[in-house]
Amino acid sequence: MKIVKTTLKIIVVLLVVGVVSYLGMMSGAFHTPASFHDLAADRGAPGAVLVVGATQNTAALDALGVEKVVMDAMDEQQVREVIVPGRYVAMVSTVGTAARDRPERRNMFRSMFEGPARMDPAKRPDYVGNRNLIDASPVPIRRGQKDVVLLKNQAEDHLRASGLDYTIIRPGGLGPSVLAATGTARLTEDPASLSYISRKDLARLVVDSLGDPSTAGHTYTAWDRSRRNLWNLFFD
Repeated sequence: MKIVKTTLKIIVVLLVVGVVSYLGMMSGAFHTPASFHDLAADRGAPGAVLVVGATQNTAALDALGVEKVVMDAMDEQQVREVIVPGRYVAMVSTVGTAARDRPERRNMFRSMFEGPARMDPAKRPDYVGNRNLIDASPVPIRRGQKDVVLLKNQAEDHLRASGLDYTIIRPGGLGPSVLAATGTARLTEDPASLSYISRKDLARLVVDSLGDPSTAGHTYTAWDRSRRNLWNLFFD
């Protein structure tokens, strides 16, 4: 019995150490960006903007009278039918793979040891969907945005090589949809930066970027000094 209790204590200690190490590794708490880009706020884009990837509940958009377009970003023909010359002055792509899209859900402990459940890259929109959006957009009016990281890097490289005007904003870790805005999120070109961020703060940065021509041709990380520690997410 004593051996069993000792073994259980060791397992518990190892689990605690593993969780703390995982959270510390993912939190980015020990790195602060050296510089930031100060956005020219409240200008907005001079015309209609297409936001792609809104798969959540659209009741709030309906209340605002926002026009909705239904298309499959993985279907090249559908994308080209929606994105026609002169229809939009800019496009914001939030297309990517969510945890619910994976073939199975794994808890944190299983993911630590086995990694996330794999998906066929050809069925993930991170590259293919964004590539279709980039290729369908007329050159004069465009602005945008291992596994998932490699696919997103492919999409970013495809956009940079397209000859279009673009702004890429990497959100880091997105908090839950109910997470309140802090107003302290900023854009930095420091690629080592990492924090989590609310969708409201990210949306503000994206909208302000649309009205700031100096962001064109740059790749930013959205970083919030108020949310550098991942474990604060449990109490935020």
